[in-house]
Amino acid sequence: MQALKNNLTSEAFWLRLVFMLLSLLLVEIAASVLVLLVVGQFLYRLFTEASHAKILQFSNSLGRFILHSYRFLSYQTDTKPFPFSDWPEAEDLPKEDD
Repeated sequence: MQALKNNLTSEAFWLRLVFMLLSLLLVEIAASVLVLLVVGQFLYRLFTEASHAKILQFSNSLGRFILHSYRFLSYQTDTKPFPFSDWPEAEDLPKEDD
């Protein structure tokens, strides 16, 4: 019961809720952008038989942003995602096998 009382009166607890709501909104926007990137990459590959490097790089970093956001939202980390921290760098992608 003391934990409930502490949380209800904790400014940090309620501030995290604000950050979580903003993160949820940004994740929804990011998911929509990711759908557009998937469609764009599919169409690019359809016509060129190759992946667009910039789309690969951005979709990779966008996926890392979404992962970081979900980790924050599910209390796996206290580190706030972008825009409250730096945008995640894309990982090195494996070379394509043709």
